[in-house]
Formats: sequence, structure tokens, C-alpha cells
Amino acid sequence: MTMTVHVKLYSRFRRHLPKEAQGEANVELPEGATLARLLDQLNISGRVQLVSVNDEPEPDRDRILQQGDNVRIFPFVVGG
Repeated sequence: MTMTVHVKLYSRFRRHLPKEAQGEANVELPEGATLARLLDQLNISGRVQLVSVNDEPEPDRDRILQQGDNVRIFPFVVGG
């Protein structure tokens, strides 16, 4: 069985989705998939600054996602 979560990627992570997605997409995952599995499926291996699930910061990559969750992924940003 599968589930769908809505993902919004920011900054350089947007390239992990098709350009026409404009950084947002519904992603299918197997039921019981973790946040780490989502990051792996999206091939996001860069330094992640923040992940939020349903508008709450989520530091635990082992969190099990649920059908309909909204996930936002922000990269570490360096500026000067």
C-alpha cells in the first residue's frame, strides 16, 4: 500500500523535483515510510537546515509519515 505526502522544497533543493513543479509536489511513499525515506527518495543528501511536518519543526528523521502530511524541507544556507 502507498500513501501520498505533499512536499515543498526550498532554494537549491527545488532541483530535486521537475522544473514545472516549482518546488512543490505530491510524493508517493510506501505506508509507514519515514522522513529519512522521503529524503532518500528525493535524493536530498545535502545539508538540511530544517524539516517541518504539518508546520511543526521535525528533527527526528525516523518520524513515520502519514497520508496527507505536509513536509517542507529547507537547505542550510550560507551568506555573508
